[in-house]
Amino acid sequence: MQELLANALSMHQNGQLPAAAQLYEQVLTQEKENADALHLLGVLHHQQGDHARAIEEIGRAAALKPNVPAYHANLAEAYRALGQFERAAGCCRMALRLWPDFPEALSNLGLALQGMGRYDEAIKPFQRAVEVQPDFAAGHNNLGNVLRELGRLDEALIHFRRTVELAPDYAPGRTNLGQMLLDLGRPDEALPHCQEAARLEPDRAAIQHNLGNVRRALKHFVAARIAYLEAIRLDPDLARAHVNLGLTLQQEGELIDALPWLKQATELEPKNARFWESLAEVYAELEDSEQAIPCWRRVLDLEPERAAAHNGLGWGLQDEGRPTEAKAHFETAIQLQPDFAGAQMSLGGLHEETGDLAAAESAFRGALRTQPNFALPHGRLATLLGGKLPAADFAALEARLADPQLAEGPRARLLFGLAHVLDGQRQFTRAADCLRQANAMTLEIARQRKRGYDPAEHEDFVNRLLAAFGPEFFEKTRGCGSSSRRPIFVFGMPRSGTTLIEQVLASHSRIHGAGELRVVRQTFETMSIVLNRNAAPMECVAHLDAAALERLAHEHESNLEKLAGTSSERVVDKMPDNYFYVGFLAALFPNALFIHCRRDMRDVAFSCWMTDFRSIRWANDPAHIAHRCRQYRRVMDHWQRVLPVSIEQVDYEETVSDLEGVARRLIAACGLDWEPACLDFHQTRRSIRTASVTQVRQPIYTRSVARWKNYENVLAELFANVEEPRTK
Repeated sequence: MQELLANALSMHQNGQLPAAAQLYEQVLTQEKENADALHLLGVLHHQQGDHARAIEEIGRAAALKPNVPAYHANLAEAYRALGQFERAAGCCRMALRLWPDFPEALSNLGLALQGMGRYDEAIKPFQRAVEVQPDFAAGHNNLGNVLRELGRLDEALIHFRRTVELAPDYAPGRTNLGQMLLDLGRPDEALPHCQEAARLEPDRAAIQHNLGNVRRALKHFVAARIAYLEAIRLDPDLARAHVNLGLTLQQEGELIDALPWLKQATELEPKNARFWESLAEVYAELEDSEQAIPCWRRVLDLEPERAAAHNGLGWGLQDEGRPTEAKAHFETAIQLQPDFAGAQMSLGGLHEETGDLAAAESAFRGALRTQPNFALPHGRLATLLGGKLPAADFAALEARLADPQLAEGPRARLLFGLAHVLDGQRQFTRAADCLRQANAMTLEIARQRKRGYDPAEHEDFVNRLLAAFGPEFFEKTRGCGSSSRRPIFVFGMPRSGTTLIEQVLASHSRIHGAGELRVVRQTFETMSIVLNRNAAPMECVAHLDAAALERLAHEHESNLEKLAGTSSERVVDKMPDNYFYVGFLAALFPNALFIHCRRDMRDVAFSCWMTDFRSIRWANDPAHIAHRCRQYRRVMDHWQRVLPVSIEQVDYEETVSDLEGVARRLIAACGLDWEPACLDFHQTRRSIRTASVTQVRQPIYTRSVARWKNYENVLAELFANVEEPRTK
């Protein structure tokens, strides 16, 4: 019987688990109470993942021979594998009563305490284990893990290195040393250790996952994806591999592809706040605040005092036109983390929107006091104050730009700000040089993140748009849609005066300015749902009928009511790019007021090139600007030919030279009585989400007319490409 048991143990140690199990069972057939066979069979089942069976078998062995420390120590590991940490700790303590310096039992007790989150307590048994057995590789590895959890990274590194010295072929020690080096910012050193661990144990998911982490840090994105996918293949429930695969795709600019992996991670571990935060950040990068907001709220449900989540939620709420709620979250973030410069910047941006420019300046300066080397507040201050930027701030901005270690993203933000200062000081040549550099950097960053502008793709969109909304469409939909006169749609190229016109209108007591909204695009993109068709919105246009148009109009009005309430007689629905959707809107709301804002295209082109837009991708390249302007003209010329409704044309140059005349004409077109407050638009306090926020807080001025002439030599080719006589 002993010979049979010895053969079984040899097979077990050599990894021949099925054959070993058969021999253990053979022993137990003849000797049902053979404690050694029961114990070893239980260990084998534990190794195979059948922990419940292991507990039964090892427990019986311990009952038969209660004075064997190894039985209790291994029973502890089976309990720990099932997450029963208290029971595991109890088994370890029983083993240690029998043998106080039993290294494995000491180590297993540390693991059980670590599983309960009692890291400070776990250190002592781990330390004792390596004291009594200095060459205990697994003990050093476990001690390194708990030290890393406590943030004692240098000490952890010592024990991981000792693990590898003692057992070079011990894969857990190799992978942990690699991950530790990665945590310390040394991915080049980490890579060979993680590669060796994967060679030693290619079928362990955690090891593949760690290899993916190192590959991602080194920007070996394809190799990182391979490792993460292998980890998921080995363990489909390894949530952190899903989330890190999603983050890899995010780094590569593949945001849509990243979403399913991040969502899967939150489904696998719904109480992991970091996973929800990662998902929220991708939605935010996609400018999908509607989806980001519930993710941020989920983070705060799990961790109410997570300052970054309050800041993120504030951004989403601000983006959805809910400034009061956004402000509360920004202020909470600062209260929770007073040195959170990013939240101070967010609050400053919100103050800009709501017209409190002094408070905005104060918030930006607060961010600088908190984090003097933070580039963004320098840039925002410069843009806010322009030519009036104090000399000390000017010097600080230039000092940051002189830092050779400054990354291109922050450097571009500073250069845009400096250009505004120099332009205000009439140093046009130097301002142009700053803008040339800033736009080139921003363009390259967008290219690397696969977020650049594709002229051919946009032109194809315009082609399909014009084909979909031809004369036949308007003939078919005549008499359909809503009879409501409430919406006022304001549109045009960016920097064409849309914000100014909205502010003038919103200064009337019976008109609500809803701000820069994405509601029109959202309504357009719900066509497939309303029509119950699995097709892109443009492909659905031909299938619109009276019922669908009525439903879409109703949903659009409902969305406006959420933002504007029901008290105002008219609501301004403003978004420059809504010029694409004028045909769609005319079918939904044939009685609405349509206001097209126009401006000398050379001023539009230059102003776009000078503006540090958050999401406009075509404004950094003169060739892209010219292309966008040409496509804009195609669209507006098309509407002029086929649209069954009239459009109020408003020229920026006429507005600044005859504000009262233009304002009276528009108020009359709204069917309302004149109110002098419309001329004092700069005193109207409301949230304004646009790059023109500082301009519309001032009385009317003409210095932006023909501003392009200051840069005629620099952008001559651009201006020649966009110049075109304006038709009435």
